[in-house]
Amino acid sequence: MLSKRNKKYLFLTALGSILIFVFLFLNLNFYFSNLLISKLSYKSDYLSNNSILKERISLLEARIKLQEAIVDENLSLKENLNYNLPKSLSLLNTELIIISPFTFTSSGIINKGSLDRVKKGSLVISPKGLVGKVAEVNKQFSKVLFTFNPNFAVMVYVGESKIPGILKGNGISSRIKYITTDQEVVVGDNVFIATNTIQEYPGIRIGEISGVVDYEGFLNLSIKDLINPRNAKFVTVIIND
Repeated sequence: MLSKRNKKYLFLTALGSILIFVFLFLNLNFYFSNLLISKLSYKSDYLSNNSILKERISLLEARIKLQEAIVDENLSLKENLNYNLPKSLSLLNTELIIISPFTFTSSGIINKGSLDRVKKGSLVISPKGLVGKVAEVNKQFSKVLFTFNPNFAVMVYVGESKIPGILKGNGISSRIKYITTDQEVVVGDNVFIATNTIQEYPGIRIGEISGVVDYEGFLNLSIKDLINPRNAKFVTVIIND
């Protein structure tokens, strides 16, 4: 049998071993916990940095696509206009950033203004045709009246004889008015922007006649090829210096 002294020695030895084991366990647990936290933190930082890089790449790609779209619009515009601009005229590419949801008050805001030489009355076009004209100008943005707006009106020439008329919006569409019935206008006649001098807006074709109605001594003409401005993202302002 073990003596009391030996029993006490064995007890203390066992207790010491347990305490050492617990101490080592706690230290190892603390070490691995810190290691795990460190790895998770590193992974979190990595994912965060990776997310930031992806956002920057997406932003750069969007800017590149925007620039390419503007270049394509400009090239297409020059091809469709099919004339040489006088030195007094230049094309200003811009973007429709706000568009009225109501057809009757059809208008929009472009992100160019007086600082970009935009003036009230400047025509706004796209490769597909006439968009409208500038009604209000601020330093960094301008309001554009679309062709359907009741306040929109612009003088036009119809056909090879250059019969003058007024293209005016009615809230739903845009019609050519104030051409007397003694003038010969037929479906298919081209319609051009009319001005006092050819140097101002030289022969910009905006569409062709799609319908002719005799109304109280005047012709009421419908025109096709006028675009829906809600489908236009990028437009061009004709700047007259």
